[in-house]
Amino acid sequence: MHLYYSLTSPYARVVRVAVLEKGLADRVRMHVVDPWADDPELMRVSPLMRVPALLTDDRSVLTESLLIVHYLEETVPDPALIPAARRSAILSRAGQAFGIIDAAVHTVLGRRFAGDQFDASPMGERRRRAIVNALEYLERSSPTEAGPVLNLSAIVTAVALDYLQLRFPDLAWTESCPRLAAWREQLQQRPSLIETMPPSS
Repeated sequence: MHLYYSLTSPYARVVRVAVLEKGLADRVRMHVVDPWADDPELMRVSPLMRVPALLTDDRSVLTESLLIVHYLEETVPDPALIPAARRSAILSRAGQAFGIIDAAVHTVLGRRFAGDQFDASPMGERRRRAIVNALEYLERSSPTEAGPVLNLSAIVTAVALDYLQLRFPDLAWTESCPRLAAWREQLQQRPSLIETMPPSS
């Protein structure tokens, strides 16, 4: 299998962490691409020009991070990122964390194409509220345990928090969400998160 990704995409990072947590590093060849530069390597694989993109062993191309994770779960069931006994709780929490990623990425893109005034627009304010509301939900709900394998909700939550730290340092979420901050601190030495940490610039 071949995974095409960019270094700063939180969507791609979710898949990269999943690959490492499932012990598939030796089965997935990694390709760093630039989706904003019409990267020819990515264009050959995915007409959408989006990351992540997974080229499977049967030459199918999968896009969208959660679809790729679902494929990995079905192809290599063990270790499971979504254990059946806790499926609904894991998916519920992962959905909230994924919503943070969506709102944050849309804000970054809004600023890129509309300038700083995007934040004060109705859409910008709505995205900001979505981030704050989802953080409050994750802070109130039971922390995701850090076991031998990170489950999907833990992966998406960690990626979301790190992306906020990277792109929205002014949000200061660690102060308003001390339980989340403490939970993320416990994962500081997690190899899959260290290896996939996006560059700071």
